[in-house]
Amino acid sequence: MLFCRGLVKVLFSTETFAMGVNAPARTVVFDSLRKFDGKEFRQLLPGEYTQMAGRAGRRGLDKNGTVVVMCRDEIPFENDLKHVIVGTATRLESQFRLTYIMILHLLRVEELKVEDMLKRSFAEFHAQKKLPEQQQLLMRKLAQPTKSVECIKGEPAIEEYYDMYLEAEKYSHQIAEAVMQSPASQQYLTLGRAVVVKSQSAQDHLLGVVVKTPSSNNRQYIVLVLTPELPSTLETSSDASNRKDQKNSEMQILVPKSRRGYDDEYCSSVTSRKGTGAVNIKLPHCGNAAGMNYEVRGVDNKDFLYICVKKIKIDQVRLLEDVSAGAYSNAIQQLLGLKSEGNKYPPALDPVKDLKLKDMNLVEAYYKWNNLLQKMAQNKCHGCIKLDEHMKLAKELELHRAEVNALRFEMSDEALQQMPDFQGRIDVLKEIGCIDADLVVQIKGRVACEMNSGEELICTECLFENQLDDLEPEEAVAIMSSFVFQQKETSESFLTPKLSQAKKRLHETAIRLGELQAQFNLPIDPKEYAQENLKFGLVEVVYEWAKGTPFAEICELTDVPEGVIVRTIVRLDETCREFRNAAAIMGNSALYKKMETASNVIKRDIVFAASLYITGFCIYVFVLKLLHKTWVLVYHLNVIDAKQAVDLLKLETSD
Repeated sequence: MLFCRGLVKVLFSTETFAMGVNAPARTVVFDSLRKFDGKEFRQLLPGEYTQMAGRAGRRGLDKNGTVVVMCRDEIPFENDLKHVIVGTATRLESQFRLTYIMILHLLRVEELKVEDMLKRSFAEFHAQKKLPEQQQLLMRKLAQPTKSVECIKGEPAIEEYYDMYLEAEKYSHQIAEAVMQSPASQQYLTLGRAVVVKSQSAQDHLLGVVVKTPSSNNRQYIVLVLTPELPSTLETSSDASNRKDQKNSEMQILVPKSRRGYDDEYCSSVTSRKGTGAVNIKLPHCGNAAGMNYEVRGVDNKDFLYICVKKIKIDQVRLLEDVSAGAYSNAIQQLLGLKSEGNKYPPALDPVKDLKLKDMNLVEAYYKWNNLLQKMAQNKCHGCIKLDEHMKLAKELELHRAEVNALRFEMSDEALQQMPDFQGRIDVLKEIGCIDADLVVQIKGRVACEMNSGEELICTECLFENQLDDLEPEEAVAIMSSFVFQQKETSESFLTPKLSQAKKRLHETAIRLGELQAQFNLPIDPKEYAQENLKFGLVEVVYEWAKGTPFAEICELTDVPEGVIVRTIVRLDETCREFRNAAAIMGNSALYKKMETASNVIKRDIVFAASLYITGFCIYVFVLKLLHKTWVLVYHLNVIDAKQAVDLLKLETSD
């Protein structure tokens, strides 16, 4: 008040003064930009600096506020100053956390839902604020006209084909890197090996044969592949002219066999003439032979989908140097013969025997991938002249469907940040029997609702497993101290065999509950869960206190401060009351009496003495009352004698 009225010119204070008091100043001086936060010395956060520096400048009195940073030992670095002064403030994060007892209490109230509580938390504030905008966007998406696929082969199957294509693409990158580029697969990519390669659209797969392996001049494989024939409506003018020129150049005149030359043999065997290794065709080279379109192209390792077990005999010289139509016809006929068993592709190399794969996950992925390729080849969309068009349309439809589903998900309860944690905790409560399949709270859940001072699951399991039945009241209350004691590190305790067995049994219960929660995908480590919720540092101290040992002697048993011991025992009385209420719900009269006895044996001496604050207040009130009555007595002295005055004083002070 004095500072706000201007009576105090200079005020030395901590940062707390700037957090909630409206006390502006003309100048704010920082003695240092470092502070001790209770654990270590660190730089001020941008939010802390802004909060304190913002006090500089009094509204209506000062045009400008001044902020001074003192440099006692050394000048702060420029980056540190920039971070503190103009850095981003600390982001506010919701501290709302779900607990089992909260879920159980909400499930017992029909008017409230856990999802509604989650929506009202600060963590969901921004998401809930966007709901009206998302609803309008969803309505616009649903109102958009959707295109339909017009299949020329009957009932459309492009969606099924597109799904298989997307699933195969997930494996293709893994297979291409780990399998196709491995040394074991390279030795099979030899002349005449049947292979399956990607098409240029990457949406169909082409059967082909290796006609030339990489050399010093060309790092690519040269492969002859069978391509689907495009109709004239889908063929461009340049493609048509190229096709026409190639047909003219490859057009043959049938002559009697006796007059045919060497190059006119259509299905001759492989020539013994040694070639020069030259490639006399311009890649990619397209043509038609044996009623099929083909293309000779350069292929990298990553473009091979898989390697077939079959090989054919080809004439490399006549294919690449002489460009003989008979050689192409012969090669294509052999390729077509590989598909005579009903499959569109020949079987692939075995990943274990042939390719020497040792990673079982990779082998499984390889088998799934090959099965998908075979299913895609058997689909009626494979090789369709409108495959590219329909694939683009299927992609648009899938994208539209995914956007609609994403909007619906974001608007649903499933999109809440803590919904996975809520579902996991619900599954845990069902597993241990606190609720049934219809989310109705059972008697075990009602008992868990009574446990406020300790971890509800451990306390409830301790009761329903009858872990306290074979213990005396003093031993039971000593073990129960592990629920309320909070200090992590203490001196070693010496326990009786019975208490040691009870401690081990309770710790095993906590580990089992931690493993159960981890099983349902909750971010809990079983060992850390047991250590955080069970601390046995005062078991011996509480046991001796319950047996009647003086407070001075029990303080010698541990290095825990006396105030912590008193606070733990006081909280332990509340735990006994909670266990007594739980025993009443369970109908366990023996446990009820034991908890009542345990509560009585710890209620004694200095631990449960009246508070000094309350006692001092009562004395203060008594003195005021006595002074008032004394004044009344003195007022009457003028009219009564001494004997009457003494009697009146006794009467006034008797209560």
